[in-house]
Amino acid sequence: MNNQRRKELNNIAVAMENVSMPVDIEQLEGIKSDIEMVLMDEEMAFDSMPENLQYSMRGEASQEAQDNMNEAIDAIDEFISDYQDYEIDQIHDSEKDEDEEDIESEIEDRFQDLISEVVDYLEMAAE
Repeated sequence: MNNQRRKELNNIAVAMENVSMPVDIEQLEGIKSDIEMVLMDEEMAFDSMPENLQYSMRGEASQEAQDNMNEAIDAIDEFISDYQDYEIDQIHDSEKDEDEEDIESEIEDRFQDLISEVVDYLEMAAE
């Protein structure tokens, strides 16, 4: 991974750390899109490497970075899907027995976990 892509990933990690409640799906989608762009650049760089370099430590590091970026994207996708399912459930089941405060607390906990997980993956990708 080159320095420019490292810098971009570090900037995305900072943006992810600055996301706060309430959950803004558009903001998460934007961060995911930014990661996907860096991932595409890294994949193109890997594909343009001579085959002998692809199997070197440099190539392996690129593949590991790609894997970490994919994991970050998957984590965001999973959170968004679960959050949207929760919102749909709330609309269709307004008489739910669970305490609204408990649900909000659980969402906030999962959101904080997501932030940590994505930042960790991006930091590993930028190494």
